[in-house]
Amino acid sequence: MDKSKSNVKSFLVSTADFAFYVNDMLACTGTANLNTSLEVSMQEQAINGGKYNQLQYSFLYQRELSATLEAANWDLKYIAANVGSTITEGLTDVYKIEECVDIVNGIGKVASTPVGNVAVMLPDGNLIEVTPTGSTIDVSKNVKDGMVKATYRYNTIARTVTIDADTTPSLGKLVLDADRHDNKLGKVGSVQIIVPSYQLTGNFSISFSADGVTSTNLDGKALAVAGDKCTDGSAIYAYIKEFDMTKSATSVTDIAATPAVMNLTVNEEKTISVKGLKGGMYAPVELDNADCKFATEAAGTATVETTGVVRGVTAGETYVTVTYGEHTDVVKVKVTEA
Repeated sequence: MDKSKSNVKSFLVSTADFAFYVNDMLACTGTANLNTSLEVSMQEQAINGGKYNQLQYSFLYQRELSATLEAANWDLKYIAANVGSTITEGLTDVYKIEECVDIVNGIGKVASTPVGNVAVMLPDGNLIEVTPTGSTIDVSKNVKDGMVKATYRYNTIARTVTIDADTTPSLGKLVLDADRHDNKLGKVGSVQIIVPSYQLTGNFSISFSADGVTSTNLDGKALAVAGDKCTDGSAIYAYIKEFDMTKSATSVTDIAATPAVMNLTVNEEKTISVKGLKGGMYAPVELDNADCKFATEAAGTATVETTGVVRGVTAGETYVTVTYGEHTDVVKVKVTEA
């Protein structure tokens, strides 16, 4: 037993970073988040009966996975994802609100060229409408010298997201990345949660307060999709993957090299696959051939490379021994003429 690993406890700390993909293209990322949390829930149907209506069975069904993502930073891509829209960029109308304008001899000049009339707030608080000439306004009928405030529309290049009534929120893949620490070394690795099909709810708020910062939510739910492999099942919501900062040998109780019998013709090549057996709650793990050693008993019959690639040389039979740490397995190799 490795004493350095005894009594070590792992912890997931702080918030996670996220990446959201739409059609396998990165749509947005979040690395300044206030909250990134997942909740898995199930419905329960209690079966009661007998004396005193005892609980006889609990039928659990309808598992769902939902996520709450709250980003502290402002990013227009978050809004576009929530409304299922795209970001357009080009000339458009925007507004100046109560721009301070100095008036000399009844004439003033605003910072931008207005589109349409300019609303001018006079020093006494009254509002008048002025038709500008270029960026010049004439308020000589009301003000000789002084200062006024102008509100007007003008044209500039801006990025725009349209919130319409028809589009649906974006559907894509969500990746969460959190830091994993232990009580001896600090940060030792990461935990990533990958949701292959993440449907945004489209619910968000933009809140402006005098002493606050606007945050944006990208909340959603996982949709059931087929797994990457048959062993994953026909309907999955997410994968939770834990890995270390530095690569280390995978701890196994035994190994299994496949195929057990490899049939080759002369000059044909095939690769040995090695799985590690861990027991308990663990499924067999695919080992990296670079971490294994391969040796053939008869190189004149079949050769084997360090990558586990076996090549038939002449007709006959031989054995390839696979070693991973202290564990070994053997593959029988049969070579026939092409």
